[in-house]
Amino acid sequence: MKILVTGATGFIGTALTRHLRQIGHEIVSLVRNKSQADQSETFHWDPIKGLLDANAFQGVDGVIHLAGENIAKGRWTQRRKELLFQSRVDSTRLLVQFIESMNHPPAWMLNASAVGIYGDDGSNLKVETSPPAKDFLGKLGSAWEQELLGLNPERTRGVALRFGLVLSPSGGALKTMLPSFKCGVGAVLGSGQQFVPWITLNDAIRVILHCMDHPDVKGPVNCVTPNPVRFNTFAKTLGQVIHRPVLLRIPEIMVGWIFGEMGTATLLSSCRAEPEKLIHSGFKFLHPELTEALQDLLNK
Repeated sequence: MKILVTGATGFIGTALTRHLRQIGHEIVSLVRNKSQADQSETFHWDPIKGLLDANAFQGVDGVIHLAGENIAKGRWTQRRKELLFQSRVDSTRLLVQFIESMNHPPAWMLNASAVGIYGDDGSNLKVETSPPAKDFLGKLGSAWEQELLGLNPERTRGVALRFGLVLSPSGGALKTMLPSFKCGVGAVLGSGQQFVPWITLNDAIRVILHCMDHPDVKGPVNCVTPNPVRFNTFAKTLGQVIHRPVLLRIPEIMVGWIFGEMGTATLLSSCRAEPEKLIHSGFKFLHPELTEALQDLLNK
């Protein structure tokens, strides 16, 4: 297949495009830096200005939209929140509008989203039909996914990939955490009772392929393992796998003081999400348990 990918140079996008090429797919991408567009495999777009090179869609069978500003990069000022909305909502709207204008549109569009849409809800189980929260991440996720509904389902199947914490030593939160944990100063954040929905990068890529290949999978999909753990367990397990103690705890008030609303929403929020659609559609996780997942990732 010929697949258009946005965010191809990001954490998930880099690993995904490499894997897709290895198994024989042709990949083209959209990039915001005009100087990087070679008009062959990479094409220019500017979602905020509503600009998109139509040549990128020539012969495309499916679209995987992963582009977006990093949620956890810095405090959430008003300007930062606007950028987070624009990079996700505006870009999805632009892609959907263009697809809808095509005589022969792609058969499917997989759009990144996040379990942050459910908000902080303790130990209550969250499946794809659970309502969104009314906080910033809930509103962002709702607006993001709402744009995907602009696709005509009779022509293009839409899937909203609600990612949890994607684990890999090469990027994301785990890469950020490892240096302090390896030095023996890893810490439990807040009470440590908040649930952490997670998935390995390898399984995240397998989920994307599963959604590509299964026409019955549509709408929101929780991209997490069936075994979320509390942050206290996550930290202790990481310490055990790399043979380091985890003795420190950073109080909630300190997390809020250091990171502001972003820290409270992303580090202290509890989300017990379950991959109901993936399980019902027959997906099998390579790493459903945290200990074996971290051992595989870190002890190679």
